[in-house]
Amino acid sequence: MTTSHRRPASKSLRGRRALVTAGSGRLGRAMVLALAGAGADVVVHFRSDEAGALRTRDDAQALGVSATIAPADLAEDGACEALVATAHTALGGLDILVNNAAIFERTPLMSLQTQDFDRHMRINARTVHALSLAAGTRMRGERGGDIVNMACVSAFRPFAGFVPYSASKAAVVSLTQGFAKLLAPTVRVNAIAPGPVLPPAGADAAQGERAIAATLLKRWGSPDDITAALLFLLRATYVTGYTLPVDGGRTIA
Repeated sequence: MTTSHRRPASKSLRGRRALVTAGSGRLGRAMVLALAGAGADVVVHFRSDEAGALRTRDDAQALGVSATIAPADLAEDGACEALVATAHTALGGLDILVNNAAIFERTPLMSLQTQDFDRHMRINARTVHALSLAAGTRMRGERGGDIVNMACVSAFRPFAGFVPYSASKAAVVSLTQGFAKLLAPTVRVNAIAPGPVLPPAGADAAQGERAIAATLLKRWGSPDDITAALLFLLRATYVTGYTLPVDGGRTIA
């Protein structure tokens, strides 16, 4: 076997240029700081939490990298394309896109409407398509890059009472595979499917107990588990089109 087409098994993230959507808090903030800690320059996207985005930016800059914020309502027409252009200009290019922005709304049967499906698909799936297309096209025309999407274990085992959300995350898994094919060989596209890592806003103790009871490891994960998966996928140069469950075994329980 010749070695002329081999690539390094892993690569440094130092000096790479990353856009993280919904990077102002929770998992988005953790991923911004993990990227910054690995030496990547970052653009922190936010929709309404400017204060959180500024804190995240400042903490990223304290790690010795360039960081800036960028507001956008990704549900608006043209917003995804404009955000990619803004990040590309701010960073002087774009090597990494993390599609983290999403909504998670309970939609029980008695109140479920078609509009709920449309809203989840527009924000959770359409934005992944639009951002991946805009960023991936730029990356493919330059020096390549990586896209990491945030899916969910509900893509494989839908949550009762969250059917539109679960369907939108299943679409993210499909988009991950589709764009991996479309943008190969210079752009890799992967996804992470978290399980119980952070309690949803407003969740009570009983909901938390049911969430961890559904895992094999019988405990919560943490944002560190998600950032470890993110850094692995960005460094593992022979992995593309894969959705990595980080769920304590929930998908097979």
